[in-house]
Amino acid sequence: MKTMLARLVLVVMITVFSLPVPGALAAEKLSNIKVTMANPLFNPGISFLWISNFLGYYQEEGVDAQFVAAQGGAQAMGWVLAGRTHVGLPRPIPILFKAAKSKKLPPVIGVYIVNRDAIYADGVAVPLDSSIKSVCDLQGKKVGVMSQRDSGPIFVRKALETCGIPKNKQKVTYLPVGPVAKAATAMRLGRVEAWANVDVQYTLARASGFKFKILPYQKEWTKNLFGNVVWLNRKYFAKNRKTVVGFLRGLAKGSLFFYTNPKATLEAHWVLYPESVPKGMSREKATKRMIKVLTNRAPKLRPDDGTEKIDKFGVHHDGEWNEYVKFVGLDKALSKDMVKGLYTNELIEEVNNFDRQAVINRAKNWDLAKEIKNFRALQKRYGK
Repeated sequence: MKTMLARLVLVVMITVFSLPVPGALAAEKLSNIKVTMANPLFNPGISFLWISNFLGYYQEEGVDAQFVAAQGGAQAMGWVLAGRTHVGLPRPIPILFKAAKSKKLPPVIGVYIVNRDAIYADGVAVPLDSSIKSVCDLQGKKVGVMSQRDSGPIFVRKALETCGIPKNKQKVTYLPVGPVAKAATAMRLGRVEAWANVDVQYTLARASGFKFKILPYQKEWTKNLFGNVVWLNRKYFAKNRKTVVGFLRGLAKGSLFFYTNPKATLEAHWVLYPESVPKGMSREKATKRMIKVLTNRAPKLRPDDGTEKIDKFGVHHDGEWNEYVKFVGLDKALSKDMVKGLYTNELIEEVNNFDRQAVINRAKNWDLAKEIKNFRALQKRYGK
């Protein structure tokens, strides 16, 4: 009898100590959200996207944010539309054209503006000794772009229109040259006479030793344009609102940390993606080389655009969207009601509900060794 009782007690004890503690289980479980970048590389210039995985801001929100590389905005959006991923990060252009063609709202919705300034709006790159003196001189030239479906041609066409050259009279050859080194090499070898791309691509090329100058676009039509948008699959959004808010809040914190201390962000990026350090280069040298990439992008992540004190991360403005529609030439094809149906501000108050000063203090008092220790603990906790 005593033996049976002892066995029963032992079984009960094993069972009790084997059961997970309810609170601990909840703390360990994260909700997955798959994010498709409009970029083929884990470029440190956009590390504000994933820096919160290192800092633990996504995990604090109960979110497992996974980032997937794609060959530009069109592919990124295609995956979200098909439900392969939950989030896409391209500029509004492919969505606007899709809505204009189908005459109905697409199965995605914009919930957060990532960049308050258009990342394509800096201008066009040309060799230092180029005879092209302004964007108006691009008529009849060969211009390198990321791909035929990228936004570079749209910006160049608008620039030439502003020069008085209508679209049907423009004669520019757009040649896909890929990113960074390939594009800069194509320009250096004369395969293209100019290069139209985003700010980070130019800065990366310069960090790699390529020399060129930027011919600016006319400011009257670029000042109200914004950059990438967080687009959500509507079906996923309807069922995963809490996860979406957590992801966006983590993104806002990461953006704030990024522009407060770009160097700290870059150091954390190397830990997350050590394979992105250029081959044969130490992290210290890579940091010195790449820091300009981050400092160039940092101002565009601020919640204000320099003219209006918006002071909220991710917020949409009807006027800016209407300007964007005019920019791509769809103001007659899309009604204002249709445009307003493409985005929402319903999450913005919740997303901005966090202690900004705490994030700023952490960035300013950066201790890499301490932060790496914290990160390793996060990995262990969540089984990464």
